[in-house]
Amino acid sequence: MTFPLYPHGLFGTYTGLLVGTLVGVAFGFVLERAGFGRARNLAAQFYLTDLRVLKVMFSAIVTALVGMTVLAGVGVLDLSLITVPETFLWPQLVGGLLLGAGFIVSGYCPGTGVVAIASGNLDGVFAIGGVMIGSLAFGVGYGPLESFYKSGAMGAVRIDALLGVPAAVVAAAVVAMAVGAFLGGEKLEAIFAPRQGELVPASPAGVKMRVFSGFAVVAALALFALALPARHTVAASKAVRPITAADLGRELVASPDSWWVVDLRPDSEAGKGRLPGAMVVSEKEVASAAGLAATRSLVVYSQGDLEAPPAAVLKFAGEVFLLKGGYDAWKADVLTAPRPPENPTAAQISDFRTRAALNAYFTGAATVAAPTLTAPRPMAAPVTAPKKGGGC
Repeated sequence: MTFPLYPHGLFGTYTGLLVGTLVGVAFGFVLERAGFGRARNLAAQFYLTDLRVLKVMFSAIVTALVGMTVLAGVGVLDLSLITVPETFLWPQLVGGLLLGAGFIVSGYCPGTGVVAIASGNLDGVFAIGGVMIGSLAFGVGYGPLESFYKSGAMGAVRIDALLGVPAAVVAAAVVAMAVGAFLGGEKLEAIFAPRQGELVPASPAGVKMRVFSGFAVVAALALFALALPARHTVAASKAVRPITAADLGRELVASPDSWWVVDLRPDSEAGKGRLPGAMVVSEKEVASAAGLAATRSLVVYSQGDLEAPPAAVLKFAGEVFLLKGGYDAWKADVLTAPRPPENPTAAQISDFRTRAALNAYFTGAATVAAPTLTAPRPMAAPVTAPKKGGGC
């Protein structure tokens, strides 16, 4: 059995929602037990008098990252099926600063604000109310902000792929960072807490030693997993299958996590628009596409038709597809609203409905109503020549 379970079809949507809800409740319970339902504890992070937020969050990051790396190394978890949100550099930097400013002012982030409400703290209601008003204001003013919202697009970026190192090396580095942050944080608490007239948070040496030892053990296991044999073999050559823009659009709607989408155009062109979830890969980096996990299919495209993908892409261990017509075909067949055909046949109406649905899904435009089937016109009776002769 390989995790995650949902993409492998081991349970359906409703079970997935139930599992997600239970995980969310458990997450909220842990936050509440850590004291994150009280703004005073959270605000102390910024005054350097109590760094429990850093310790708890860093512990969670280390646990998740190293745990997933170990499980992937022994073949129990498929990292390629873990959803990684796309990176939009500039809007996410600005959004992060705004979130931090709101965190300082209210004393809560969205998650801890909900925990505060569940704990019966009234200030949590105001914090979440501010989040909702801010979200509504963004939705109302989205039009003028759209170009900035989509700027700095980098696709789905992972640090190990960006640095060109195994995920286990990144996990070990994060463990080292966490230990350094814990020790440095306690130094800061010892300096700033007395200045504010507060007690220095307790840090039992035994607990600290057990936590650091646990981190070291799992980091060592993650590095050891590097020595295990790779699960996928690389094919020397393979056939490349073409796929139309409409067919690819249907696949991306039905199962977006089943595809790696690679944009082979220069950054200057890809920055103007690309397929959803596409990774922009330059000529020098194209070999990295061959190293993607073969649990998904790989589709590559350029601006127009490509006679064949780069040779390095053919080393990908899974199925390789080539988008017919490239991004130009995607714009024409998916991003451009279709025109209703005149006197359509049933097949033309079906094709129109598909294209209109894809256009609405990928552009957010309203769905255009499909034309109705034209009633067949009665055929005129054939003109028959008068009979000649006969009879009496």
